[in-house]
Amino acid sequence: SQVGPRTPPLVEENEVLLRESAGLPDDAGEQFKSEMNREVGKRLGQATGTEVDFERPDVLVLCNVERGDVDVQVNPAFVYGRYRKLVRDIPQTEWPCSDCGGTGKQLGDDGEEPCEGCDGTGYRYETSVEQEIAPHAVDAMDGEEGVFHGAGREDVDALMLGTGRPFVLEVKRPRSRTPDVAELQERINDASDAVEVEGLRLATHEMVERVKELDGDKTYRATVAFDADVTRDELDAAVEELVGATVEQRTPHRVSHRRADKVRTRRVHGVEADYEDARHATLTIDGEGGLYIKELVSGDEGRTDPSLAGLLGVDCEVSALDVVTVEGSAEPFEDEAFFR
Repeated sequence: SQVGPRTPPLVEENEVLLRESAGLPDDAGEQFKSEMNREVGKRLGQATGTEVDFERPDVLVLCNVERGDVDVQVNPAFVYGRYRKLVRDIPQTEWPCSDCGGTGKQLGDDGEEPCEGCDGTGYRYETSVEQEIAPHAVDAMDGEEGVFHGAGREDVDALMLGTGRPFVLEVKRPRSRTPDVAELQERINDASDAVEVEGLRLATHEMVERVKELDGDKTYRATVAFDADVTRDELDAAVEELVGATVEQRTPHRVSHRRADKVRTRRVHGVEADYEDARHATLTIDGEGGLYIKELVSGDEGRTDPSLAGLLGVDCEVSALDVVTVEGSAEPFEDEAFFR
């Protein structure tokens, strides 16, 4: 915690006048603000068993001497972990209905009525990874609100399997900052059939930036359908061309409504092909974070180059996509410096 006094302007002015009248230098003695800060902080620490933190305190206590009151600012607490998404067609975070703005209502002939776009729920999807995790953490910390931060996000229709995707749950105004994370993890996993978490740990606020900014590599498993017959040799030759390729991808059509229209360059680290028959194959693709896998397969009408479809000369489509691993490119997401 940290204590900060708000000294009345008259007291500060009198301190200056006292030094001037006594012929003392400006830095003589201790200022009222410093002494009050030390004494109040010492007594608060003794009463609560806490220590001062000048960099980022859990709680900031502002004492207003003039008004005779105290303002308490409680900073957020953070929980790090990895999640697996076990069902398709749920997003990572809450997705309010765009038709009603998340209210669940619309105007009809007889006044307000349930929104047709979301059946009155206010959400485009019934649940999300965030909604399966956040309420339990907020409850365990007796907080007011949870904010979900993920290391990227998978498509709504994709599974997140394997080692899971790193995330941080930020809990606003927690009254308890040290929940039993093992118990919290068990509670989340017992309550949800759609999402499971592992490796929950209390984290620092710096972990939010780490999961959002650390360069990552990802492994995907894509079930691919061909629009015309493809031989095993043709598939192997196309895959060989993709391995190590630097891919230029213009923002895909499917996300152009929410992403800037620009060309991104991403690298394909590796591809393995499991040939099933002339119309089907399963690809395991290791790629740089931000690589659009569906478009790497389909070509997205020439917006991705090279692509599997372009190399084969056959229309290709991803019928099912799973994310298998999400790991840091140069270092792991998990670093003891970012845990409490």
